[in-house]
Amino acid sequence: MKRWFALMLCLLFVMPALAADMSQDSKTVVLAFYKLALQDFKPAEAFARYAAPDFVEHSADSAGGTAQSTVAFLNDLLKKFPDPKWEIVRTVAEGDLVFLHVRVTPAPNAPAIAVAEIFRVRNGKIIEHWDVIQHAPEHPVNPHSMF
Repeated sequence: MKRWFALMLCLLFVMPALAADMSQDSKTVVLAFYKLALQDFKPAEAFARYAAPDFVEHSADSAGGTAQSTVAFLNDLLKKFPDPKWEIVRTVAEGDLVFLHVRVTPAPNAPAIAVAEIFRVRNGKIIEHWDVIQHAPEHPVNPHSMF
């Protein structure tokens, strides 16, 4: 009976705290990566520091699905749009997953783009990334902002 009670206490109090710590650590890694890669415009450095060697990219825009192909894609994007702004609007972390809701403005006065970024983190390194991209309509029919 005492073992069962101890197990229940562990499940009720210790495990959620451990999961919260893991979520916070994952969130810290992703936010540091995002800042370095997209706000400081250093994607190669960000991938070298924060991505795992077996990183997998799921974005349809990254030919090859690797860290190297994603760095190449981001470098090309920065050449096309040398003054972009990536603004993180919301961040949600649960376990090894971190979700970002981002407003991307590719150039000054350009229409915003809504991006949902999903990262999976293992042992302090980003191991997977997905994104969903939606261009803001010129004349939205919904009165509520995408952001």
